[in-house]
Formats: sequence, C-alpha cells, structure tokens
Amino acid sequence: MSTDDTADAVGKPRPRGIFERPKGSGVWWARWADEHGRIHRQRVGPKGLAVKVYHKRKTEVQERRFFPERLKRRDILVASMIDDYLARVKGRIRSYVNWERYGNAWKEALAGKTLRAVTPGDVERYAARRRADGMADASVNRELTFLRCVFNVAREDGKADTNPVLSKFFVKENNQRVRYLTDEEEPKLRAALGDVEWTKAAVALNTGLRQSNQFQLRWTDVNFDTGTITVRRSKSGEAYHVPMNDDVRAVLRDLPSRLRSEWVFPSDTGHTPLDAKNYMHRVFNPALKRARLAGFRWHDLRHTFASRLVMAGVDIRTVQELMEHKTLAMTLRYTHLSPAHRLDAVQRLTRPRTDTTTGTDSTEPKVAAEAGGEVVELPREPNEPCWDRTSDPLLKRQMLYRLS
Repeated sequence: MSTDDTADAVGKPRPRGIFERPKGSGVWWARWADEHGRIHRQRVGPKGLAVKVYHKRKTEVQERRFFPERLKRRDILVASMIDDYLARVKGRIRSYVNWERYGNAWKEALAGKTLRAVTPGDVERYAARRRADGMADASVNRELTFLRCVFNVAREDGKADTNPVLSKFFVKENNQRVRYLTDEEEPKLRAALGDVEWTKAAVALNTGLRQSNQFQLRWTDVNFDTGTITVRRSKSGEAYHVPMNDDVRAVLRDLPSRLRSEWVFPSDTGHTPLDAKNYMHRVFNPALKRARLAGFRWHDLRHTFASRLVMAGVDIRTVQELMEHKTLAMTLRYTHLSPAHRLDAVQRLTRPRTDTTTGTDSTEPKVAAEAGGEVVELPREPNEPCWDRTSDPLLKRQMLYRLS
C-alpha cells in the first residue's frame, strides 16, 4: 500500500484522493487517475481546498475536459506579461508612450496577481474606480484595450485560459465634440501667439493636419510645384496628400527652417522635430490663457478647418477626403454648422402657387360664383366685417344665396 493510501495518525480513514506531505506541514495534495489510468498529483495547500480540487479533477476526467499539459504550465505574473508584451510591440505602434503608461497603471493595480488569478470583477472594479476619479470614458477604454491586448497575447502563448476584459466594460464614447475658432477669437489667438508662433497655427487652420503629422513634417514632403503636402504615415497607417492654398504656400516659403533643417518645424537644435507636448505646455497653452479662449485645444484647429469648409458650402464628401476620414460618419458631425444645404433641400418641395390673392388696397370685395364663375361685385359698409376672406365654401354659398 502506498503512503498516499494509509490512514492518518489517529486511525481514522483519510478523505479519498488527498494526502498531506510532509506530514504535519499542513500542505495537502490532490491525487487522481485520468481516463488512461495514469496517476496525477497536484500540490494544493489547505485540506479543504485539496478536497475541492480532487472532485474537480475527477469531474473533468469524466467529462473528458482534463488536459494534463495545463497543470504543467507555470503561472505568470501580470506584471511580467505586461513587460513581455511591451517589449514585443515596441517600435511597431505609434502610441508606445501611452501604452507604456497604461502598462504601469495596470501593474500597480494588479500587483502580485497572476494571469489566471485576474477575474472580470477585478477589471470592472478598476474601471469603475478610474471613472470615479474623474477619468474620461475614452481614457478608461484605452486602458481596458491595453489589458485586453495583453491577455490576448497571453492566451496565444498558452499562458492564460481566458480574457477577463469583457466587452460590457467598455463605455460608448462621446466623440462628437466640435469646438472651432470663431472669427472673433482668431485675432485674439494670433496676438497671444505672436507672428512667429502663429505660422504653426496658420498651417493647421489651412490644412487640417493632425498635430503629430504637422510637427513631424519634413521639407522633402512639401512640393511647391504640385502644391501638395504628403503625409507619409497617417492615423490609419496610410499615406495621403493635402493640397496647399495660397496662405499655406506663403507661410511655408517664409519659414527660416527651409535653409537650416530637414524638418519644417524643427527643435532649437534643428536636428530633431519640434516636440509637440513640450510645445503645448511651453507656448500654446499659455497663449490660450492670455487670449482667454476657454475649452480650446490644438486639435480644435483641425475642427476649425473642417467647420469652415462646411460653412463655405463645400460638399461633405470633399471634406471627408480632405480630413482623411475613413467613414462619412466621422465627417457628418460638422453638417449642423451649415443649415443652408438643408434649407435648400426642403425648398425644392415647395410647389408654385396657382391661386390669386386680393389686393389689400382694393375697397371693392369680389366673390366668385360657385357654378358659373361669374364675379359679383358686392358693396361693403365701412364697419362691416371682411366676410369675403373666409375659406369655407359653405359660408360663401350661403352669403351668395342671401344676396341673390
């Protein structure tokens, strides 16, 4: 008889399928046979938990859901998997800095937890806490997306069985915000920025370029002959071309960086592009405060570009192409700024009027006879009510009958 099947020290039979090793350590093991008769042992811990594991394994064997290879997998810490994932995607995604920030937040929130120990409840409580702290729904969704990507890779590697980031944890984002620079606000912002810094804002207002694309722009991508700016890598990962109007041409031709740097908007050294975040904190945001423009940000210059096109009567399909929107729904948020095209549409339903109106300066009311079309001239007293303006045909017939 094996040591696994012996009775305990007091002579009472031990519960079937579990044993303690070493004796007196309080560490209990589960022991069971699979469908092929092979014996398996699993170190569990407390005795009560070992009993539950034993019954669970027996059920899995009976239902043909027991896979021994899963027991041999090492449980990986969430923090280790996040580091592994970040090392894989570095250099392949544009938002790596943000991805790294999300990873640090999750490592702090799930410190000490393994991949298999993370439950949907852990993720849901984290998201609720972030929203309670004032974080925007869009930002919380990005953090959830990051963790979902980590667990997807872990599942592909066989390090996790499920993904605890469920779809219901994501909140629908309100991305319909349209804040644009009005004609009254533009001179205030220009005065606050100054002529030198205004050139950057002017390019954004006349091209609709995203901040990252504009600040990473090289002179080799500016073609004055064809009048186009080439964006090598857009938000969707594809290249596209932006036409230059006369204002953009004039601004770019006068930039001193044409003679000293490969970048259109270089840093102070001229060897690297201008750091967008540093520029926002150092120049643009202080200018907004001086100009007293509330709720405005750099991306709103792009909104202004689209809004002015729509208000100028440019068709929505052309605006979509200039904005490099993948779907028309992204561009339709600007249509409310141009009610003229809606008015023009409903005006086409207006039918030409065929009736005649009575002149207001006439003192002789006229009533048309119902049958023969004869016009009867009827005198009217000065204080008599204007009965001939009724639209009720029955009343007209009665009036004609009394007067006949």
